[in-house]
Amino acid sequence: MNKILVEVSIGELLDKISILEIKKEKIKDSEKLNFINDEHVILKEQLDQNVKSDDKLNRLFQSLKEINAKLWVIEDDKRLCEKDKDFTEKFIKLSRDVHFLNDDRAKIKLEINNHTGSKIKEIKEYTSY
Repeated sequence: MNKILVEVSIGELLDKISILEIKKEKIKDSEKLNFINDEHVILKEQLDQNVKSDDKLNRLFQSLKEINAKLWVIEDDKRLCEKDKDFTEKFIKLSRDVHFLNDDRAKIKLEINNHTGSKIKEIKEYTSY
C-alpha cells in the first residue's frame, strides 16, 4: 500500500477528521465506508500521538465539525439547484453561505493552530466583502 507522509497543520488535521466523521454518518455504501474508516483510524492515531487534547481544543473541533456539516447540506442543496436549473435567490444564498462558512472555518483552524502551537499554519487572504 502506497501512502505519502506530509506535515499538515493541526487545524487541517482536525478539519479532515471532522469531515471523515461526517462522511461516516452520511455515507451508506459499505465499500466507501471501509476507506473512510481506515483513513479515520490513521488520522485519529496521529492526532492522539501528537496532540494533547483539552476542553478548548474539543470545543474548537466541535465548531469545525458543525460548520463542515452545514457545508455538506449546502453543497447537496446547491447540487439539487443545479440539477433543477434553479438559479434563483435560493441558489445565490446557498453560494454566499459557502463563502461565509468557509471564512468561519478558516478562523477556527487558525485558532486551533495558535492554541496548539502548530508549526504549520494556513495563511488565507481574500478580497474583502
